[in-house]
Amino acid sequence: MRSTPLIASHRRLGARLTGFAGWEMPLSYAGTSVEHKAVRGGAGVFDLCHMGRLALRGEGARALLETVTPSDIAGLAVGQARYTVLLDEHGGMVDDVIVTRWADHYHLCVNAANHPAALAHLAPHAARLGATVDDLSAATGQIAVQGPASAALIRPLLAGPFPAFMHAAPGAFEGTAITVSRTGYTGELGVELFVPAAILAPLWERLVAQAPPIGLGARDTLRLEVGYPLYGHELSRQVTPVEAGLHWVVDWGRAGFLGHSVLIERRARRDTALCGFTLDGPGVPRDGCAVLHGGHEVGRVTSGNMGLSVGHGVGMAYLPAALTAPGTAIAIDVRGRHLPATVARPPFYRHGSVKARV
Repeated sequence: MRSTPLIASHRRLGARLTGFAGWEMPLSYAGTSVEHKAVRGGAGVFDLCHMGRLALRGEGARALLETVTPSDIAGLAVGQARYTVLLDEHGGMVDDVIVTRWADHYHLCVNAANHPAALAHLAPHAARLGATVDDLSAATGQIAVQGPASAALIRPLLAGPFPAFMHAAPGAFEGTAITVSRTGYTGELGVELFVPAAILAPLWERLVAQAPPIGLGARDTLRLEVGYPLYGHELSRQVTPVEAGLHWVVDWGRAGFLGHSVLIERRARRDTALCGFTLDGPGVPRDGCAVLHGGHEVGRVTSGNMGLSVGHGVGMAYLPAALTAPGTAIAIDVRGRHLPATVARPPFYRHGSVKARV
């Protein structure tokens, strides 16, 4: 497995390490529940160096993004970020990504597991449209700081105002330029720091001296509580943004992107949809558990866990359209026990600070 440049620090901090997308990553340090509550109540620091970082340049860079994503790329202002998906010709999702527009290029943050696939998918379209795709992943690092206290931690590193939600801004650490991008994957106020590899370790040490490091376990429970999808669980090439509830990333007034006709057809049909659910009583739903209605299997849990901030089990699953209304009674088969559950619209937990003005 590959290791991030911060692996020595993870070991020194007592991390429990695990394999994830071909990387040796910290699953937890003090424990998932402790780390989850630290982010909800204050701030936590995440190593995201395993994720891919790409720069799309050249006259055809915008056309490239308008081909492989269904979103409004032309409408992006300089410094603005947008969540979207990379589509194949069948409307399937190659990856979900964050694209940020800069004056002379677009920056793409891709999932670790899909980094090679994203590069391979972009390459032929880039060649045809006159764009270049530069892989910045080895030369840069990525750290996230999430939680209501994150702004106070980050302000000393900024060269200007704290960025607005879904925007990025220049910053500096010990005289070296960095990028501060305010997106996030926890439902809390927070930022991602994109930095040159040379200053990654000292910046990480500065941050974890002020807030605890957070592993993949808490990252998963935090994102599930607010209903954020995870590639390989809710998202894949086998489903389109329509079934996944990501119709809002599609610029329906624009044609010409991969899978456009498929998305139009799926929007008209909508026979299945990604839904949230909550358990009515004790129990913990797990990925892969059968979802039952009337005693019959109607789907499988794509993500399930204890909602550590809400005190009961929560999860997501693809269900037939007739069963997707909030309040619909279902059951989750957990090791042979049919646990009563109710279809619910995420987020299951809402802190309310993710879009706050600071």
